Amino acid sequence: MVKSESTQDMSNIELLGIQENLKNSDYTEIERFRESFDADDMGFSGRREGI
Repeated sequence: MVKSESTQDMSNIELLGIQENLKNSDYTEIERFRESFDADDMGFSGRREGI
């Protein structure tokens, strides 16, 4: 699983929980979630997968 600098310390269980919550969210909730992260911390951490 590719992780960002914001999620690099989260366990896979935590990430799956976030994905589950977002799956059931409407556009406004997803937009609010995305805006809660600092854009400067959105770089990727670790090896590059799927590229």
